Amino acid sequence: MSEQQNKQSLSAVLRMKRGWELTVNRATLEPLGNPGYVRFLWSAQQRVLLIEAADADTPQSLRVGAPKGGSTVFRNHSFLDAILKLTQWNRDSIYTVQGEYLPKLNMVAFETQNVIQEEPGNE
Repeated sequence: MSEQQNKQSLSAVLRMKRGWELTVNRATLEPLGNPGYVRFLWSAQQRVLLIEAADADTPQSLRVGAPKGGSTVFRNHSFLDAILKLTQWNRDSIYTVQGEYLPKLNMVAFETQNVIQEEPGNE
């Protein structure tokens, strides 16, 4: 089976806003079963941020809060600082990345080099 057949496009969106908020739309969490907790993983070689379903006992998991406007917002500062460092994104900019569902891994992947960057005031 080709790599393309192992991916499903969806309207998954991850948005980093000025280094203080990471927003994930509900379409990102639906194929994962709308979990109560998620864990973010980083593939340094491929520069991909992955999201997988987790539970409260999973190390480094984050609780999925109630959706606000169809999205879930994460504000864990140490987590967000790590994302900024790994991706080398500017804290003052806004970044939007489209994701793909990987059914065999039951994860959603965001290729961080395929990012749309907005400067403050242009959102």
